[in-house]
Amino acid sequence: MIWRQDPDDPNRLPELTEDVLKEVEARLGVKLPDDYLEVIRIQNGGWIEERDLPIVLNGLDDIALVDSIAGVGLSDGLIQSKALLTEWGVEDERLIAFAGDGHFFLAFDYRESATPKIAYIDTDTEQIDVLFDSFRQFTEALTTVDTGVYAEPDTEMKQEQTLLDDARRLLYSEEPKEKLHGAVIWFNGVDSLGADELVRELLTWMDDETLRDSATSIIQEIIIRRKPLNQQLFEAFFETLHRQDDDYSKQRYEETMYILDHDIKVE
Repeated sequence: MIWRQDPDDPNRLPELTEDVLKEVEARLGVKLPDDYLEVIRIQNGGWIEERDLPIVLNGLDDIALVDSIAGVGLSDGLIQSKALLTEWGVEDERLIAFAGDGHFFLAFDYRESATPKIAYIDTDTEQIDVLFDSFRQFTEALTTVDTGVYAEPDTEMKQEQTLLDDARRLLYSEEPKEKLHGAVIWFNGVDSLGADELVRELLTWMDDETLRDSATSIIQEIIIRRKPLNQQLFEAFFETLHRQDDDYSKQRYEETMYILDHDIKVE
């Protein structure tokens, strides 16, 4: 999931805490899927770089434009799903909307299981179609919007340098929110900026309760997406998870190793 860096984004919520997560899950009456929470711990909802979602409606190929993902908050984000869907004529509380413009919604579908699938709700036809078995499958299906705009090479280089400067300035800030913002910018541009410096800094956050979960999630995403990474940093990440020896770290270690050992492709 590539978050759009917009300081005025009204849909971006404060960093997710375990207390907020537990309360929201209790109020919704569900356990939110881990693959969604991994993305939300990097940034708690907001605009994403616009993506096309290929779908089939009434037997015909179509495209749904996805430009934002709802986060997790006590008064905003997923918690607004019931009111939002009711407004558009959808009454089933086992559907929890996380994206859409009203004419359609993408939703976690708990109608058949405590582990949700991803459903497409067409409010114009009142049709509900299950599209994916997981949130990760949904994100992997998203494709880049073709704007038809070509950037000159020198323009691209200038943009990359500006991106790196902004990310580095924020990453090494003394303010936790700015540090996280910088990490997200760098992660979203990691193909051009490289991962080594980012991961080296994130490893220093692993003993900080405020920053640890975000640092762990970002490093994990870099590794499972097979981004080039110095072997020593790769090993240091796993050594740190072993050293912390708590349930969260064990889960991250096991998830990452399972993906690598089974050569599961994550895009």
